[in-house]
Amino acid sequence: MATENQKHLIFKGAIVLFLFMIVLIVGCLQEKPVPEQGQTPTIPKITETALPKTTMDKVSNELSMLNSKGWSTLASDLGRPRTTTLLWYHLKKLIGFEPKVVFGNSDKLNTALAIPVKMGGDSTYSKIKIKGADYYVIDPMIPGIVSAFDYGYIYDDPGSVMPGFFNSFRFNTDDVTLVEIWMSENGVSLSYTDFPVN
Repeated sequence: MATENQKHLIFKGAIVLFLFMIVLIVGCLQEKPVPEQGQTPTIPKITETALPKTTMDKVSNELSMLNSKGWSTLASDLGRPRTTTLLWYHLKKLIGFEPKVVFGNSDKLNTALAIPVKMGGDSTYSKIKIKGADYYVIDPMIPGIVSAFDYGYIYDDPGSVMPGFFNSFRFNTDDVTLVEIWMSENGVSLSYTDFPVN
């Protein structure tokens, strides 16, 4: 007959054996190949090109993604002024400051967005001088950074455009529905909650 002390030792041994078995099972489930002697394990690296270096790199990546999701179809349905408004709100949320709205010359509704170089960061993207300052200009219909734009007036936002043109930039309920359907069909999330809707 086992003494009380022996029972206690057997119980401790059973617990240790149980914990050892759990460690072995978990280790087997997570087993990874061990590099052979003399080899260093490969560790995935994030390349510098994968990370945006400037605000404009971030914007360029976003524009490329939107283009790949069929942005041009949505832009065609909305028209250039409302597409400018949509992209303005979306980029404002993405970069944390407001791009400018640039009117075309002589077609004032031929609009684009402009990000000051001092805000977008110095990069190899094309720059356009507007009223003495360098800007990165974005064609909202493509969407993409362009190297030439026949500009006229420049405004802070779509809500401050010339009298008589404001309604061209303003969203109505049908426009919001178009955007929401496009987002749903293409798996894209756009920031557009500030839209002035009729």
